[in-house]
This record gives sequence, C-alpha cells and structure tokens, in this order.
Amino acid sequence: MGIIWKNLSNRVHMSKIRERISLAILVVVYLLASVRYFPGRAMHSLVETLIHVLSVAPINLGATLLIVAVLQRLVKERLPFSRTARFFLVVAICLEFILGLAHYFEINGAA
Repeated sequence: MGIIWKNLSNRVHMSKIRERISLAILVVVYLLASVRYFPGRAMHSLVETLIHVLSVAPINLGATLLIVAVLQRLVKERLPFSRTARFFLVVAICLEFILGLAHYFEINGAA
C-alpha cells in the first residue's frame, strides 16, 4: 500500500511541476511577443515595449474577465487562479501576435 501511495504522490507532484513549467513558458512567450523592436535603438525599444505592455494590459484583462465569467457560469464553479492566468496569457499572446504583425508592417513601410 505504501508503494502505491508513494507512486500516486509522485504523479501529483510531477503534474504540478509540469503545470508550473507550462505556465512559465506561456509567460516567456507573452513577453517575447510583447517586445517592440527598433533596430539600433535599444532604449527606444525598451521604452516602447513597456508603454505597449501597460497600454494593452487592460484590454487583455477585460477579455480574460469576460471569458472567465462565462466559463464560471457554465460550470457553476470558480476557476483556479492558474487556469485564469492561462486564459489571460493565451488571450494576450493572440492579441500580441496581431499587434506585432501590425507593428512590423508599420516599421517596414508595408502598411
């Protein structure tokens, strides 16, 4: 019985580690997608990235709150914080992908 309990405990611990690693990967992808790069001007890139993240965060937060509210009403349970954070990051990455493409085309004069 002790071996079974230890094996089950190991699986739970590994799934928690896997969940934290995947959340960290989402955070890194979000930060990379948020970067606004200006060639040869590192400080300008940093400032524009910070301004961009702070100006887009309320949109991401609002969309996440709407999605989470609908899901909580559907399942009639409160979603865990890690699940809510994942929704925020997925919404943010999708929005950043679209905004990043717009920024890229604006910088290169294609728009």
